[in-house]
Amino acid sequence: MCCGVALVASLGLAAVQKPKVTLIGDSVSDRMERNPDALASLTDGFRLNLQTRGCRTLVLTGCTIAGQTVPPPTALRVVQRFGRYLGSFVVVEVGYNDDPARYRRDLDTVMRTLQRFHVKTVIWLTLRDPVGAFTGMNQLIETAPRRWPQLVIADWNSYSAGHPDWFDEDGIHPTPLGAANLGQFVHNALVRAAAKRTSVTR
Repeated sequence: MCCGVALVASLGLAAVQKPKVTLIGDSVSDRMERNPDALASLTDGFRLNLQTRGCRTLVLTGCTIAGQTVPPPTALRVVQRFGRYLGSFVVVEVGYNDDPARYRRDLDTVMRTLQRFHVKTVIWLTLRDPVGAFTGMNQLIETAPRRWPQLVIADWNSYSAGHPDWFDEDGIHPTPLGAANLGQFVHNALVRAAAKRTSVTR
């Protein structure tokens, strides 16, 4: 009996110790919300707080889409709302609706706020760019770790290249197959980041 109790306690402790992840995204990552394969990947070893809405932007007010009467909260507002409850990791997939001229400034504003809430690791996805519309913004993402060492780049643009079957006709929004692969991609990035953090703290 004692061993069974100990096993249950151990399993309960393991569940409590799962790192919490807040994923902040727009209509691209929103495709994962109703995709069981994507959700299975994202919750494998992590507690997920999925904050995805179409038309989301980093700092400035975004647009509205069908079914929405007001623009969604910006990424900054989401960070401010959850604050110290964001968790061990924050994943950001935002940019398709942003002004390229402001992207560096707004990225820094979001990172500064995440730092204030002591988020240790931020995984920032590059933007899927089949026609070169987001080259400049992706370059800004790629140089951001020079200013923000806690920012880890997850290169979704490169990873998804050569897979047109993962996307709708616009080449950006994932199909169910693409959403499943996006979920696995984010999970792999989280596992790498968690392993790196563990090795640093040893």
